[in-house]
Amino acid sequence: MAAEEVLYVEGDRPLQGEVEIQGSKNAALPMIAASLLASQGQTVLHRVPAVKDVLLALEILRQLGATVDFDAATETVVIDTTGVNSTEMPPEMSGRMRASLLFVGPLLSRFRSVTIDEVGGCTIGERNTDYHYRGFARMGATITGTPSGGYVVRADDLCGASLYCDLPSHTGTENLMMAASLAPGETVIVNAASDPEIVDFAELLVKMGAKVEGVGTRTVRVVGVDKLHGAQHTVMHDRLDAGLFVMAAAITKGEATLTGVRRDHLEIFDAKLMQMGVEIISRDDVTVTVRGPEKLSPINVVTTYYPGMSTDLQPALTALACVAHGDSYIRETVFEDRMGHLKNLRQFGASLSPEKDRLVIVHGPAKLKATRVKANDIRAGACCVLAGLAAEGRTSISNLYQLDRGHTRLEARLTQLGARLERL
Repeated sequence: MAAEEVLYVEGDRPLQGEVEIQGSKNAALPMIAASLLASQGQTVLHRVPAVKDVLLALEILRQLGATVDFDAATETVVIDTTGVNSTEMPPEMSGRMRASLLFVGPLLSRFRSVTIDEVGGCTIGERNTDYHYRGFARMGATITGTPSGGYVVRADDLCGASLYCDLPSHTGTENLMMAASLAPGETVIVNAASDPEIVDFAELLVKMGAKVEGVGTRTVRVVGVDKLHGAQHTVMHDRLDAGLFVMAAAITKGEATLTGVRRDHLEIFDAKLMQMGVEIISRDDVTVTVRGPEKLSPINVVTTYYPGMSTDLQPALTALACVAHGDSYIRETVFEDRMGHLKNLRQFGASLSPEKDRLVIVHGPAKLKATRVKANDIRAGACCVLAGLAAEGRTSISNLYQLDRGHTRLEARLTQLGARLERL
């Protein structure tokens, strides 16, 4: 049995230099799934990050019969789904990634049938998928449970319908948009998610020939067309990766210039960091210089759906609050189990009041000390990296698969800024 990889982080060094933010994982994944809608032509995507979730999604396409050519060096993938010959999702893969649910909408839309086992992903709380399937049912699909806990979804006649998301779900909105794209009539999705990744995803759909309106608002309209074709698109930069690098410069009292940061995609986060005393200077529409202050001020944060404070940035922001001078109040309202990183922060020596009703009080400043931690999910892994960069000594982080699901070439890019990291 191969030894587990461990990331070692030498802390207490200010970051300096320039680096580029990766392409967005959460925009690339639905685009990869959307390639299944094309009955002719190739889908060509640029700036695709080689993270584990993306590689898994591309392998799912291959298992379904698609031709996939991914060049990690140029971050370009060429996908041809005209030869897809299966609508059964490979269970050993869908069980490892929640985003595999995104394949249901396009397979149902184009082939009118799909079989999928229970999906996996980060264990951060209950994330119901009922409204995905209820939406498909309102469009005319029948959903049958399987002994393994999955579903068989079929629709002899799929048609436009009025749909409602119980929560403004990222994947739910994208899934229903794809299902509706080839369904005759108009589909209206109420309480849709409005995240920038969905806007970027919709741009690809329109290039493929889809008719979509209202993306970026809480009401999205899709008029079904007869067929869709391949298209070419460049994936937006990853605002969560951007947030991590902004905080890395801040927590190390460094100065870093980052390319690929859209401040209008991170408005609440941006405002909170400036409240803490972090200097963020725009160089152009996608480039900022970040300067960390000698003393960070405490903050109050409540996570919510976009355009509010992102739940995905909360774990790393909690790490940043640990070294702020004063008490910070951080409340998580999106995922009930997204506080697993608190145990890790306590191992670093952080002073945190016992969590109650998903509220944690962070008592700063803490003198963080290197320790051994395990990344339990993507964002908890980012939290560990951030704490390790600020801690005195050499931190070891295990379970790197989780971290690699969301960030590509992380060590190389942080090393470019002067950090000392080693993966063994």
